[in-house]
Amino acid sequence: MLVLFDGDLGERETLRFIEEKLHAGIWSWDLATGDMEWSHGFFSLLGIEPDSIKPSSTVLSQMVHPDDRPPSEAVSRTLNEGLPAEWEFRIIRPNGRIRWIATRSELLLDSDGHPVRSIGVSFDVTKRHELLQSLDIASGRYDALIRAAQGIVWFGDKSGNITKVLRPDDTIAERPMGRQSEHWTDFVHPDENTLVEGLWRQAALSRNPYRFEHRIRQRDNSYRWARTIIVQVFSRRGEPLELIGLSTDIEIEKRYSQNSARPKQLTGAQIRAARGMLALSVKDLAEKAAISPTTIRRYEQGDGPINSAEAALEVIERTLAQAGIEFIFPELGKPGIRPR
Repeated sequence: MLVLFDGDLGERETLRFIEEKLHAGIWSWDLATGDMEWSHGFFSLLGIEPDSIKPSSTVLSQMVHPDDRPPSEAVSRTLNEGLPAEWEFRIIRPNGRIRWIATRSELLLDSDGHPVRSIGVSFDVTKRHELLQSLDIASGRYDALIRAAQGIVWFGDKSGNITKVLRPDDTIAERPMGRQSEHWTDFVHPDENTLVEGLWRQAALSRNPYRFEHRIRQRDNSYRWARTIIVQVFSRRGEPLELIGLSTDIEIEKRYSQNSARPKQLTGAQIRAARGMLALSVKDLAEKAAISPTTIRRYEQGDGPINSAEAALEVIERTLAQAGIEFIFPELGKPGIRPR
């Protein structure tokens, strides 16, 4: 049931309302004469003042973008088959602006079954095409960034399942037979499985990036050191969608730092970072090391080296090392940590 506006112009006003709200227009095409009838809404789609010109297929064809004009044989085939037609095309309005139009039409047949008239409804779908174009641009930039990163990109959920792995050559890593997803531990060194799995889960609970170092299995089953950063992807409403990780190769850096002659002087920043990587509070570490929480807080007050010969500092370092942390002191750059 169609509800019409009241009054003598109820039908016309109802049609105007529908066309205006849906950005739509209705047309009719006499196949014998080529003459057309356009509703006010269709005039608006074309950017033409209503009734300012005589509607015709010739006028409409001239407004269609040259690249979108259908070949004559395609039009003939549509008319001969007598089937509903759907197509999208660009028009160039009199002011020079381009709009995308989607059209749905049907043929009316005479008593002998020959097409005599085509009727249709058209919609402005420019916003949809602009959105698709924006998505294409974003996708292209995203692919370019992955190639430029020259690392391994991980996509996964907060449970630790990996849904996709992209290596520098843009190929997807092989999945084990019968598996629909992988786990981080399928790609890291066996000695680091538990630690990396814990870090992945920690990242799933944090809104901040997570950084750590570990070894990654290569295609030839060898292992190389990598530095990985994991970030969460959020929806526009702030809901977590997935996790993305980027691993870059630091094998040379690791080999160089292992031979460093730089004095190994523990820093407050290293202790804080080690606690964070292990998800330990000051109280937790104090209990494990059997030392005062105040002592730990005092050591962590600054970022630089801790100038202390106290036995407690050695106990803290040993406790964290036993929990899976390796303290590194590269020749260049700042001291850091990594999982053993």
